[in-house]
Amino acid sequence: MFHEKYLRYFLTVCEEKNITAAARKLELAQPALSRIIRELEQEAGLPLLVREASGVYLTQAGEIYARSARRVLEAYQEGQREIHDIRDSHTGQIRLGLSRISSEVLLPVILEQFRKQYPQVELQLTETWIRELNPLLRQGKLDLALTYEDTDPELEYRPLLTDPIYLEAPAFFYEKQGSWAYGSTNVLEDVSLLEHMPFILLKPGRGMRFQADSLFRETGLHPRVILETDSVTLSHRLVLANQGFALIPRMALQILRRKNWAVFYQLPAFPLHRTLYLARRRGAYQTRAMEALAQLIRSSVTGK
Repeated sequence: MFHEKYLRYFLTVCEEKNITAAARKLELAQPALSRIIRELEQEAGLPLLVREASGVYLTQAGEIYARSARRVLEAYQEGQREIHDIRDSHTGQIRLGLSRISSEVLLPVILEQFRKQYPQVELQLTETWIRELNPLLRQGKLDLALTYEDTDPELEYRPLLTDPIYLEAPAFFYEKQGSWAYGSTNVLEDVSLLEHMPFILLKPGRGMRFQADSLFRETGLHPRVILETDSVTLSHRLVLANQGFALIPRMALQILRRKNWAVFYQLPAFPLHRTLYLARRRGAYQTRAMEALAQLIRSSVTGK
């Protein structure tokens, strides 16, 4: 017999790797959750979990059951969305995942507009690293995501814009150049001038750090990394404080203070850019509210 809640309970146990912790998260009594797991095992005809003092882990049958449970729940949730959309397109929930930069730029613009259009639709936001977004979409934990990675065959990607990345320079550098101007019209032809220069970089694992590492690898430069951070805003402020260089995507210019007093260079010999995509699971049903949110995001990043 299909019990949607039971499948969710089982998958929570898989995530927590501990029945007591899962029961606490689900706000269930531990004996009740143990009984449900035993019922699922009886229904499957094989043990699904190996129980040890340190926690639980999946048997081979449990791996198959968990994989099937995820697919069944995704299909069930898709059906529920379609039904709700027919009944009332102004209720429900949308789970949107995005990176820190995207959230800082877009959320102040789109949240108020979306809530005016769909006041009864709950917009659940997840801010995380870009590399985490595709797996969360694939697992059915997100409905939509803004990502720069478009390689997962289980997902669909709509390109929104291609964002150039600039080199922001400190005063000790640009004041020695023959000509320069505040803003992003400057061009640095000779990247060898950056050899052994101080850089403020995002931490490994961030998309912008991948861009920086690619630049250094292709140019053969050896930067002196003085700080690794999660914040583009902090990187920008340290450049303004004359501490070093940073790589800044154009999208981030909308949130940077004193950006009009900063000097950004384009690197024509090694142009840097990245494409922003709106991603979803392939073939997943999109409610009218989801389509409205997608349109708001497109309009915000493209101006159309």
